[in-house]
Amino acid sequence: MARERIHPEGTDATYRVQESLKALIQQGGARKTFRLKPDANKALQQLVKLLQVNTETEAVEKAILAMRDELKATRASLVAKKQRNSPTNLRVVK
Repeated sequence: MARERIHPEGTDATYRVQESLKALIQQGGARKTFRLKPDANKALQQLVKLLQVNTETEAVEKAILAMRDELKATRASLVAKKQRNSPTNLRVVK
């Protein structure tokens, strides 16, 4: 049994890619193109294997999100430490 047709009869790959990109942008995503130096490309290949994902896109997305979360945690930790170390300015009011 064939699956249900998503795109109109006779559409080509260009049309399907454009529709997919429109949907991605409407959801807040974006299409990016990067040029990687050899070391960065090797690191990306290692990430694909280490993260056990199927595509480079998945590896880049996971790495970006992990780094964001790590930076948020580090920032929150630094703010908390700064607040603990700053003297409190209390005045006695009579």
